[in-house]
Amino acid sequence: MILYNLSVLMAVLVGRNLVVCQETAAQSDASQETAAIDPVQSGPLIDLFGTKLQSLEMLDQESAQVKEHYTNEALSRKKVIGLYFSADWCGPCRQFTPELVSFYERMNNRRGQKDQFEIVMVSRCRDMDSHYQYFSQMPWLALPLDVAAGEHGRLLGEKYGVQGIPSLVLVDDLGQTITTEGRTKIPADMAGIGFPWRNPVSQLYNALVPRSLRMLVKLQIDAVKTKLVKKVTGLVGRGRK
Repeated sequence: MILYNLSVLMAVLVGRNLVVCQETAAQSDASQETAAIDPVQSGPLIDLFGTKLQSLEMLDQESAQVKEHYTNEALSRKKVIGLYFSADWCGPCRQFTPELVSFYERMNNRRGQKDQFEIVMVSRCRDMDSHYQYFSQMPWLALPLDVAAGEHGRLLGEKYGVQGIPSLVLVDDLGQTITTEGRTKIPADMAGIGFPWRNPVSQLYNALVPRSLRMLVKLQIDAVKTKLVKKVTGLVGRGRK
């Protein structure tokens, strides 16, 4: 766990607005030294989220601290991971977020399933202040705003067919899609009786096939997909000449 080392260290709550303080030069130098020894990470969750995620830790009633976490460490031992596409300016998002917080806490307190569910916010907020103010209402993780608002966040939205927000996509620990309909599943099943709403074939596959073998199968499938994409791209390129 390391402190956020781009532009934000401390977020001070003033009324309902976050006032962001900038790093000093000395802090920036220390951050660069820390970044130089970041561990090498790989795997399907790195492909999905990148190498670092953020959390917001409340220090007291008036201040909070933005922290960075290495993705593989933060999501270690999580069985279900939600991608929550949301924004402060979206009325339905502000209505759904408290429901999602309650559901998240309830699922993570289940006997035998404690702390196996994580959520990563993919922010659609328009600026840093509004992002951290909105994120302060959430007990989970988030992509850094520059990542969520950039090309990576756009591609995630396209990958899961996100047409509007709020949207909640659930994936497993190998990054494989469980459902893209979390937004509608939760109000229909607030007790989480069917959570995470896997289809029966997928549920049977996960129960019978060890994780290591599922990982191997996924890698092979991904390799085939990559070859097909390259082949199609090459054919299209030749066709244009």
